[in-house]
Amino acid sequence: MRLMRVLAIAAIAGLLGAGVLIDLADRPQSDSAERHTSALAAPTAAVNTWFCPGGSGPSQVAELTVQIANGSDDPRTVTVSVLPGRFESEPSGGSAMLEPAVIPMLVEPRDRVLLRPAEVLTRTATSESAASGPQWAGVTVEAEGSDVIVEQILTGSQGGVGRSPCLTRVADSWTISNGATRSAVEGERFVVMLLNPFPDAAVADIELVADVGRDSIDGLVIPAQRVVAVDVTNEVTVAATVAAFINVVSGRVAASWIQIADGPLAGQGTRTAPAVAGAADQWHLPVAAVGAGRRDVVAVSNPSPDEVAEVDLEIIAEDPAVEVSPIEVTVRPGRTVLVDLSEQGRLEGIGAFSVVVRSLAAVPVTASIISASSTVDPAGAATAAAVADSTAASGVDSASRRWIVTAEVPVSDGGDGSGTAAGALVIVNPSAEGIAAVNVSVDGEPVCSTEIGPGRNRRLSLAWLASRAENRCPVEADPPLLSLDSERYAAGFLVEVDSSSPVVVGRELLGLTSRSAALGVAVEEPVPLSALR
Repeated sequence: MRLMRVLAIAAIAGLLGAGVLIDLADRPQSDSAERHTSALAAPTAAVNTWFCPGGSGPSQVAELTVQIANGSDDPRTVTVSVLPGRFESEPSGGSAMLEPAVIPMLVEPRDRVLLRPAEVLTRTATSESAASGPQWAGVTVEAEGSDVIVEQILTGSQGGVGRSPCLTRVADSWTISNGATRSAVEGERFVVMLLNPFPDAAVADIELVADVGRDSIDGLVIPAQRVVAVDVTNEVTVAATVAAFINVVSGRVAASWIQIADGPLAGQGTRTAPAVAGAADQWHLPVAAVGAGRRDVVAVSNPSPDEVAEVDLEIIAEDPAVEVSPIEVTVRPGRTVLVDLSEQGRLEGIGAFSVVVRSLAAVPVTASIISASSTVDPAGAATAAAVADSTAASGVDSASRRWIVTAEVPVSDGGDGSGTAAGALVIVNPSAEGIAAVNVSVDGEPVCSTEIGPGRNRRLSLAWLASRAENRCPVEADPPLLSLDSERYAAGFLVEVDSSSPVVVGRELLGLTSRSAALGVAVEEPVPLSALR
């Protein structure tokens, strides 16, 4: 394996620029049954549990903050359990000696609160050896009702902020399709987070499939009510692409991943996203685009041990007059294919768009997207990225009639609230026939209504939604506001989407120095995309 790593260094540059599709190597095949249940929709039970696989304390690469938002008109009390963690290679002791901490928190109506788990564990430490705080931490949140949503925010030591919704279920099978470990050249570090909220230990096997070969971590123990951080960079070095297939052989866990980057090809910043549980025939990626300094890459994995997946990537532009032929890919059993959208000439000039990943022969696959603001394009030419940051999002395999999205709009540092603000709410109608009548509210106040045709999307400016300046749904291309209410935007706001038929909702936040994309949270019973007509 080490010899392969060394030989692969010279080939990586050519691999990055050689083509649009990168076909990763075979992985050892699993004979476990494939099944899928959405892990990104809020349950509709009286009490719901959120699982945040977590991040680091202040001493590590991606400090964790958890955001809990209340989308209802009533105050909500939530119970937060903070679980300490360690590296998978760390012996017992130090942060492993910390005990989980359980605290109640009150979230006022239409409000949100922030929690730094490392601070909670440090305050509750009972031994001097653990008083310095945890290296890693994860969180579970029990909340009343489906209108409380939870996100994790990771602040990278190399710069950038990664954001993603927390998970609403645990599982025994997870897929992470696209990481990288070129630490020397691109400053990349790839960490897989595993959270075990149960009173018994879990055991997992991880297959690592990279462009430089295969490796595995077998019999990894995730202790009861603990978090384990797996630093893939130490296992598979100098890989431009690496996928992780997680098989939990005992127990169940929640999983996410963290990617740090700081290089000319990889871009700069911190990105995080949930791992994908199971597989499905169809996925939606609401937020995608091409342009100077931006490189969006769709990852499609086929976990089947013996079936080939013929997959179409369908492009949904907002303008109904824009029709783009699908991008066709073949994903062999146990493989991952990466589709670099910046290399697709058919996408030039169409602006932002959404992507549907559809398996044509009903072979379940997984889908996710990463977006890096690179200072060098794949051909080697210098580019000027608007924001030197990167982001990632998992695909969604279901639609819902009601969504809640957390958002904020940045303002300049001038103190007067002036300046431009960027970001968009993206609503996709996945139906092939029906029109979706959509109502959008901000902090409980109706703002606007719009209709979205079958197989179309709408991008709504977050700045205009937050301003509530006009009773209409503002498009992303609207001119920026000349004046912004700094206090309102600093506190953020909640956007609710109610639709007459199931839709998919995502959001893209563009701050003054960072960018993030993520799905909204479905807070009504989700409908599988494959069941829609």
